Amino acid sequence: MAVIPSQIDENKLYTVSEVAEILNVTEQTVRKHLKVKLLKGKKIGKKWYIEGREIKKFIEG
Repeated sequence: MAVIPSQIDENKLYTVSEVAEILNVTEQTVRKHLKVKLLKGKKIGKKWYIEGREIKKFIEG
């Protein structure tokens, strides 16, 4: 699924699964990016959530 940054809601919290689909990578890759802080997210309980603005920053480089 090709997503352009303007389609991403900056204030929404996205799941790892949603981010993987947006970036066209695996969930494991998203988790690796979170672990090494290439992508910033918040862990709530056992699940990661990523703000739309952080996804945009990642895409835009």
